[in-house]
Amino acid sequence: MKYFYAWGLLFVIPFTIYAYWKSTKEVRKKMIISGIGFGIISVIISHIFTGYWSPKYLINNFHLEDFLYGFLFAGILPAMHNIFRNVKTKKKYDLDVELTIAYFLIMLIVFFLMVYMFKINYIYALCLTPLIIGILSYMKIQGNLKDVLITVGCSLFITVIVYNIILLIYPGLTDMHFIAENVSSIRLLRVPLEVWLFAICLGVGATYTHEAVFNVD
Repeated sequence: MKYFYAWGLLFVIPFTIYAYWKSTKEVRKKMIISGIGFGIISVIISHIFTGYWSPKYLINNFHLEDFLYGFLFAGILPAMHNIFRNVKTKKKYDLDVELTIAYFLIMLIVFFLMVYMFKINYIYALCLTPLIIGILSYMKIQGNLKDVLITVGCSLFITVIVYNIILLIYPGLTDMHFIAENVSSIRLLRVPLEVWLFAICLGVGATYTHEAVFNVD
């Protein structure tokens, strides 16, 4: 069971297949770009910050599971409001370099302040970062709150379902791999509070960030 992170991601794949199947060609492109970007960021962060949990990785020098988590979730979530509300994604892409740099700086500042200055566990910085970026993207795009709620709902649904499936197979997940002193004891539907918070913030961040960064027109 030590590689629970790797085999647990298999249960996310059906959601990904559904999202790709129901999406248009342009939305699939959006899913791939968002997934790769978040996957790379997830790998970088997992190599720098520790203290939240201790999964066993298939490859120590490259955390493939973190990349796959980012690729699968950040690929699924941006597509959900397109699927459920039949939103048409336009074809023109123009990378906003200044905004991309600004988002990167926001991530660095949030992590520096929370982790190094205030000594707060990095999982909360990991939650706050997509939340801030998601709100800024929402404001730039002048988005629809319903889209955000749909994305957040899908993020929570997939997270809770997959987490509980893993717990059925591997009941010792939480006790053996989460660092108790750095994680609250609050559980909702057997899922740690921090996982809920991250799923919510990831949903907010995933909804409109792609459109904002690429000036989708």
